[in-house]
Amino acid sequence: MSNVVAIEGGDGVPPEPNWRTVFGRQADRDVAGQYWQSIISEMRGAEKLAVVNAHSVKRLVVAYVTYDISAREVLKSGPVMKAKKTGVPSYNPWWTTMSNAAAQAAAIEKELCISPRNRSAGGIVAKKVRRVMGAGYLKDRG
Repeated sequence: MSNVVAIEGGDGVPPEPNWRTVFGRQADRDVAGQYWQSIISEMRGAEKLAVVNAHSVKRLVVAYVTYDISAREVLKSGPVMKAKKTGVPSYNPWWTTMSNAAAQAAAIEKELCISPRNRSAGGIVAKKVRRVMGAGYLKDRG
């Protein structure tokens, strides 16, 4: 007799990752959990959720949290700052990180068909119900 091994996510919902292994700060882990839940509920509502999407959703959450962290740092010191040694103005490294996280998030949202613009591209679209006039036995004479 073989042993039965339970696999999480059998209902189509991927298991939430352990954010402790990804983010060091508790605040970032809490925000990541909130983003995960909102993305999963959005995808479930749009009937686009599958266990196979777990890694893409995780990458999207990481991009969101990275953007938030970078945006906080950019707000503190600005998008342009002077280099320590030369004093020459240059882009803040956090600005570059924020821009890259935004681009990654946009690409993953498009891949998962999360944004309203791409929502109809990937998934089952409900067909319109055909309306029958009369009782269905009358001929159209017009």
